[in-house]
Amino acid sequence: MIKSSDKGKLFSEVVAHSLSITSISLSRNGNVLLTSGRDNVHNLFDMRTIEVCGTLRASGNRVASNWSRLCISADDSYVAAGSADGSVYVWSISQAKIVSTLKEHTSFVLCCSWSGLGKPLATVDRNGTICTWT
Repeated sequence: MIKSSDKGKLFSEVVAHSLSITSISLSRNGNVLLTSGRDNVHNLFDMRTIEVCGTLRASGNRVASNWSRLCISADDSYVAAGSADGSVYVWSISQAKIVSTLKEHTSFVLCCSWSGLGKPLATVDRNGTICTWT
């Protein structure tokens, strides 16, 4: 459930996922909120209307844990999310489709983080292996 408030007063509420939310990320311009849930769905919300403006899924993408973290690229164009299969899925936000699947990890990918400059993308798996992608 996402609630939006102004000075403590609730003015909008929406159900975001059928299971628990594991991660949230705001776009740099503050207009988009990205959520990830144990239902293996990644939702994009327009912060001005608190409505879903995109849904990202992939057949192989499984949220690895309750503390898995995904991210939005510095230019607000892409989403990166790790998976229980050791892959990192990258979606184009504007096209709502996968543009790349990165495979180097041998364990659950738990966290993704993009540099504020746009590159590199860093990911870490359950074994503590960090990969950087340019």
